[in-house]
Amino acid sequence: MAEFKYSWRDEYGSDMDKAKALLSDDSISGTYISNVADISRQGVSNYRTGKTDIESANWSVVTKLSRAYEADWIQKQIGDNQTDFVLFIQKISSELNTVANNYETKGNEEMTNVFDRLNEMTGSDIIQLIDLYKAYKDDEG
Repeated sequence: MAEFKYSWRDEYGSDMDKAKALLSDDSISGTYISNVADISRQGVSNYRTGKTDIESANWSVVTKLSRAYEADWIQKQIGDNQTDFVLFIQKISSELNTVANNYETKGNEEMTNVFDRLNEMTGSDIIQLIDLYKAYKDDEG
């Protein structure tokens, strides 16, 4: 029997995991969290101190905190490599387009559609792009 493999996204945790991680990270200011998540500084402070239990929070608050965690994570992953990262995105998109065009030339509409969709999916998912970028940089050096 084949072993079940979890989604690559599972290693980053759920929205609740991300919200808790953000709130517990003392290196991230309450002001930053407040501004990025659009939650009052007092609300952020209440979650951080436990005065308000994040487990009981409205799901929209958890989602906002999760997105703020992701924004901070993205900045930490890319750092000063923004230009290189953009060039990588252009390169992977170009490569996927080339493969799709090759299938189109061969009259294989099904595979053309698969690679077009893969290009759309990859290009719209920053976390996936960062994961691919890190693999690219690891293999490059």
